[in-house]
Amino acid sequence: MKYFYSLLLFLALGVGCKQKILSGKELDDKLKETMADHLHKTLQPGTEVTIKDIVYYADPVKKHYICTFNVTIHTPTKDTTGEMKATIPNDFSKVNRIQ
Repeated sequence: MKYFYSLLLFLALGVGCKQKILSGKELDDKLKETMADHLHKTLQPGTEVTIKDIVYYADPVKKHYICTFNVTIHTPTKDTTGEMKATIPNDFSKVNRIQ
């Protein structure tokens, strides 16, 4: 009986620790948040970044998202609006800018 409870505990931990699969609005928000964090780390201090829109495609073979972000960047001297392309892995660990 003791082994049964131990097995049940390990099974519950394994199921509870499984990564949640995101979709829809949650996935959009997570991709935007990951890109915003990357831009805040790489751009000069004092630069404000606003991500307006995102278009993405999930590549199941390479296990990453191919994303296109519409971004507005405000610096103390100028403002610019543009498009940035990047790949983000399924675990959202890093951003690889393409363009």
